Amino acid sequence: MGEPVTFHAVENITHSLVGATLAELALPAGARPAQRRLFFFAGILAANLPDGDLLYSRISPPPLGYLLHHRGHTHTLVGCAVLGIAGWLLTWLIPPVRRLVAESPRQFWALVSVALASHVVLDSWNSYGVHPFWPFDNRWYYGDAIYILDPWLWVLLGVVVALNARTRLRRVVLGLGVIALPVALVWFRMIPAGALVALAVIGAVLGAATYRRAPRVRSTAALGSAALYVAAMFGVSHIARDVSLASIRSVQGAADGDIVDVILNPNPAVPLCWSALSIEKSDARDEYVLRRGNLALLSGWLPLEVCATRASTVAGASRSRGEWYVSARQSLSGLKARAKEDCWVQGWLRFGRAPVMTNDDIVDYRFGGEGRGNFTSMRLLDPTLAKVCPAHLPRWGMPRADLLGTALEN
Repeated sequence: MGEPVTFHAVENITHSLVGATLAELALPAGARPAQRRLFFFAGILAANLPDGDLLYSRISPPPLGYLLHHRGHTHTLVGCAVLGIAGWLLTWLIPPVRRLVAESPRQFWALVSVALASHVVLDSWNSYGVHPFWPFDNRWYYGDAIYILDPWLWVLLGVVVALNARTRLRRVVLGLGVIALPVALVWFRMIPAGALVALAVIGAVLGAATYRRAPRVRSTAALGSAALYVAAMFGVSHIARDVSLASIRSVQGAADGDIVDVILNPNPAVPLCWSALSIEKSDARDEYVLRRGNLALLSGWLPLEVCATRASTVAGASRSRGEWYVSARQSLSGLKARAKEDCWVQGWLRFGRAPVMTNDDIVDYRFGGEGRGNFTSMRLLDPTLAKVCPAHLPRWGMPRADLLGTALEN
């Protein structure tokens, strides 16, 4: 069976919904239509603007340009401040916009600042990671709590954004969009059809509870509900990590070594089902092991088979709450040696959290297995060619310094 494929960044639908919801809260009382349009455009644009790093990712060769520049400098607090200053200069240079902003400057710039920061916050929730405190701290931080395509956030935010629309046509179009998005996930078999019932019930309850409320009240309810959901998912993530550690140890061999990391992703729309990837290091055997797993956090009520992405049962797996299988075994000394002699691999390791090296390439198993379907795949160069190093690589901290040792951190 093929390895599961994982998406690699928070999609822009959620960012846009957050920006639109924040714009409603920031609008001054009695805002004119032109001012309303400006606030909504600014909120949505600012909430997506850090992804502008994709425009310059080609200053480094692929795939390193994408891996190291996306979620790069624009996804930091300093980067957001620079983007905010650039936005201020742009509004100053356009007189009609400057006049509109001058009617309520505090609300407008508060919106832009919060929307920019929201992008980094949202991107910190998943397993891709961010390093928001550059240049003071170059380490990656991972939330491992929210999946890239989260229909719960779409519903919690989208229902209210649709209700807040000022015309019936816009409400209908936005409402149909909120319905179509999770239906599309069912169509592509990314979420079970039964999840649509729960999503529909929550969406209907939220819509009914806020239908006659003021837009500002609706938006507050939407953001509050989304915040409670995210907080709950972080709590469930801690439970999933504990379940992972316990179930891995029940299937580990005596010499499989220490668990150095467990990478977690909830299954879309099913918060009690999780996929996991463990990394286990054994100095004695000069290897590290990557083990994939499926978790059912309420195994007595929710069968593991409902959560499994792999049809076959693996011999020796813990069937109560987790099913695990060895996905790859890698040489520790081989990885260290290649990193020391190959500056391309050393650059790649400033991104890779689950490195797997074959004779031909190196890939990050967070995002699938070997092959073209994994966007992190980088071909290994001949040692003579590898001495010509790639240009303009940011020096992010190495996620797998625990495998490599401290020598390559500087």
